Amino acid sequence: MPIRNACETYTDFVFSNLQHTDHCAKKLLPWLDGMLDEDEKFFKANGVPLFSSHMIDLSEESKEENIETTKKYLQRAAPMKQFLEMEIGITGGEEDGVNNEDVDNNSLCKCACTNCQ
Repeated sequence: MPIRNACETYTDFVFSNLQHTDHCAKKLLPWLDGMLDEDEKFFKANGVPLFSSHMIDLSEESKEENIETTKKYLQRAAPMKQFLEMEIGITGGEEDGVNNEDVDNNSLCKCACTNCQ
């Protein structure tokens, strides 16, 4: 049974917006390729992808590689009107097994938002 039909009590709009993959690191990109293959097949047959969004987390890679790789995936996702979230840079502390507790705070976000000042 397609993921989209797992809960018949939800409308297509609500259920399709709940389908999201999270934190796909570089070593997992082949998994994301397979997910997008299935999204594209489902989209061709039904006019909507299986998942409404995916997330690429290449925060351990260089910003240049992160942006270049994510751009390629966005080119696949965009025709299906699928969102693609990217994680760029690092956070302080530990997240998903990546430990940045010893990172110098000066290497963290330098934007002008109130969260970073």
